[in-house]
Formats: sequence, C-alpha cells, structure tokens
Amino acid sequence: MAEKGDKGDDGDEIQVGKRSKLPLVLGIVGVFIIGGGIGWAVSMLMAPADPAADEASATKGEGKDQGSVMVETAMTNLGNFTVNLRSSAGGRVLQMEIQVESEVESAEKIESRMPQLRDSVILLASDYSYDELEGIDGKFRLKDDIHARVNAVLEPIQVQRVYFTEFVVQ
Repeated sequence: MAEKGDKGDDGDEIQVGKRSKLPLVLGIVGVFIIGGGIGWAVSMLMAPADPAADEASATKGEGKDQGSVMVETAMTNLGNFTVNLRSSAGGRVLQMEIQVESEVESAEKIESRMPQLRDSVILLASDYSYDELEGIDGKFRLKDDIHARVNAVLEPIQVQRVYFTEFVVQ
C-alpha cells in the first residue's frame, strides 16, 4: 500500500486517511442539542404548574370555582403522626403532620371522626418502608393512599386534597 508522499504509476501523490471529521463532530453536537431539548421538555411537563398559587389559595380557605358554583373550603388539621416504618433492620421513624381540605360544612363532621382517621393513617403509614418513601414518587404514593383511606372512612363526605405540612424520616 502506498504511504503519503509515495508516487503512484502516473507520478501523482496519493493521500490516505485524510477524511474530514467535521460531519462526525456536527453529528455529535446535534445529538447533544436534541437530547438537551427533549430533557428540558420532559422536565417542564413533570413540574407542577404553580405550586405556590395552589398552596396560597388552599391555606386562605378561599372558595374554588367548580363549574358555575362557588364552593367554600376549609382546612382541617389531622395532627402530628409519629410512626415506626416497616423494615427488616428496624429503627426508622416517620414524623408527619397532615391537613385535609374539604367543604366548610364537612369540617365539623371530620373533627368528630378524628379517632378513626388517625387510626387509619397510622396503620397505613406503618406499612411503608424507608425505601418506599425515598424520593418524591414514594411521598406522592403515600399521599394518594392517605387521601383514598380518609375518603373511605368519611364516606359519604369527601376531602378534596391532603397536605403534608411536616414530613421527616429519621
């Protein structure tokens, strides 16, 4: 095989291995740009719309527009919970404070059912392990389970939302 600088049969120099790397570099840069754009779009879809606005309207107890009827809501504190988490190694404790949002007329009925609600939440939370609560998905799953359990205990009364106002795993 001829090397650079060797002369062929007709006397011209032969060039070997002189391909441009520009298309390869542009392709790699393009992949990074497209990947970054997709990552940004996914993160925007997963982010809550405006959590500060939702919290502000919920804590003020302002009414919410459901169709054409304005419904007044109230916040009810279920209290502080300290629960031993399920674990093979043991020793993990969950401390949380929970508040629920419901219609104003339902708040007094919720207060009267407080022992059943607290018992139900304690039993539910104690069935979680530390690994299941690690990360935002585990916390949302617990919140959804508490919401379903509270609504089951209070039936026919329904709470709209469940809020963790304190959440510590030790």
